[in-house]
Amino acid sequence: MNRRAVLVGATIDAAIAFVAAATALPEGARWPAFAGVLAGGLVGGYLAGRGVGAWHERVRHGLLAGLLGGAALAVAVWWSLQPGTPEGALWPVNYLLATGARWLPPGAAARYDALLGVGAALACGTAYAVAGTLAAGAAPGGEAEIELSRD
Repeated sequence: MNRRAVLVGATIDAAIAFVAAATALPEGARWPAFAGVLAGGLVGGYLAGRGVGAWHERVRHGLLAGLLGGAALAVAVWWSLQPGTPEGALWPVNYLLATGARWLPPGAAARYDALLGVGAALACGTAYAVAGTLAAGAAPGGEAEIELSRD
């Protein structure tokens, strides 16, 4: 296990999450920035898995970095749902929760309001873990290439 590679990937994921939560953005930039934040899991996973070894080792590194970075994103999303926080790249989560409640049964949003926020935070964190795992598996590794010789 290359702890340094995992730490690099998780640190990138966490930095993206916390900058997204703490930086206010103009209204027109929030949705594209949110897509960029979710794609940040790909960056962390790629960095965690690049050059580590066989594909299954890269996947394990990307998953671990994605879980750590995803935990940071989950905290950042939860924090961004609190009153008085900057309206930035994580604002679309708040918007989706506010407008998506119309598909819930009557009274469910009021009854489970705190759980909806926690669920949204966990879903975003899971997106980082999945993206990190996929990106690490697709990253170039250290497998030895088989050379075929013609004799």
